[in-house]
Amino acid sequence: MTAVITGVFYIAMVAAGYAVELIFGLTGLTPDRASAQMPVAGITWNYTTWLNIAFLILAALLTSRFVRTGGRQMLAMMGGAPTSDTQHGDAPADDGVAERPAPDEDHHHH
Repeated sequence: MTAVITGVFYIAMVAAGYAVELIFGLTGLTPDRASAQMPVAGITWNYTTWLNIAFLILAALLTSRFVRTGGRQMLAMMGGAPTSDTQHGDAPADDGVAERPAPDEDHHHH
């Protein structure tokens, strides 16, 4: 099933790429090769540079707070599969809720 979904997504992306190329070519939105210019390569210090630095600092602060306040332990507790008691919507036996009776195996009464 995974291979089918991957194949369908790949075919959809290829078809979308060809459709965009065709539409841009027909409408004349693709520049001529003679008029195309390469931008000057280089690093510039502008407002986006300072925003990137500010958000890197913010991300570092939030990550350090997450680690200091026990976030890794919380994530470790969240892992794992549900217990067999909770697979059918029943409450787990150790939470103080009375245990529900098991559902009848024969649901068809003739």
